[in-house]
Amino acid sequence: MFSILGCISFLEINRIAKAVLAGSALALSPVNAASVGAEELRLGTAVPATTPWGRALEEFSHKVSELTAGNITVVNYFNSQLGDEQTVARQLARGRIDMALLSNVASSLLVPDYGLLQLPYVFDTVAQRDCAVDGYLHEVFDAEFEDAGVILLSTFEVGRMVIMSKTAFRTPEEMQGQKIRTSPTPADTLFIQATGAAAVPLGTLDSMPALKTGAVVAVTTPLVMGVAAGYAAEAPQIIMTAHGHQLGALLISNRTWERLEPSAKEAISRAALGMADLREATREAEENLLKEAEADGAVIHELSPAELESWKRFAPDVRQSIITDLGDHAAEIWAGLNEVKSVCGS
Repeated sequence: MFSILGCISFLEINRIAKAVLAGSALALSPVNAASVGAEELRLGTAVPATTPWGRALEEFSHKVSELTAGNITVVNYFNSQLGDEQTVARQLARGRIDMALLSNVASSLLVPDYGLLQLPYVFDTVAQRDCAVDGYLHEVFDAEFEDAGVILLSTFEVGRMVIMSKTAFRTPEEMQGQKIRTSPTPADTLFIQATGAAAVPLGTLDSMPALKTGAVVAVTTPLVMGVAAGYAAEAPQIIMTAHGHQLGALLISNRTWERLEPSAKEAISRAALGMADLREATREAEENLLKEAEADGAVIHELSPAELESWKRFAPDVRQSIITDLGDHAAEIWAGLNEVKSVCGS
């Protein structure tokens, strides 16, 4: 099991690194790039450029160029220009794409245990989750991502999962038998199945066409992605289930990483520290987009404690089923997560 002491020590290291990046002129000075050959790195992502994640990627690219004196250029391909997330994840692991910004859904295709973070109602509070994320994740997942053919540069906030539907489903009973698009991962799919609905796992590119044709009547989605993607035009009922909380990953292919000079690796790693700022930006975007969606005719359904409990009651069985299917290592990580939760408080 991963030690609590290890969790706390990494948390302090992470805080120090962020403080250095924010306040130290040395941290922002260009790396000695004399040995870095001029190179263009392709980064694939499903996010639009206008979202908080898109803006953070542009800043990341700018910082890499600055720190390498222009010898490394990161070119961002937004809106699934290099394929949907599942395709990008596979291509990244094979070294056919250099970098990727992936949701928890796609990241867990590379490292299935990473999907534990998307299990329904994993954390008791947002503060508890933030504490666990800051102090625990790299200790657990760095080696697993490397075994999958990629390097985990940084995690980043994706946000709360909600249900956007044509008809309001405030409780699972109202969703019985309905076809619901789910993220193509066990966590989201099994949770929706457990509620009695018919789960239809689909990638991001297929979700809007399915809504338009009536193949599904609702989608589960991170709030910002769903509103930014325009789902509210077809599914204006936004049910604030918050049944998951996605944490994405900024990744680079092992093949690309291995051919880079040490100074280039240092520059990319330092630039990636800025992704931590996405937490506040994403949460602010959630609130702003909800207001915009409501102004455009969407209906926001904040659930009562009793209604929320009607969704939460399915979570323990779904969590246990997925942990069992993933095997002993997943059970070890889950035990470690619960240990960290006790340290982080409720």
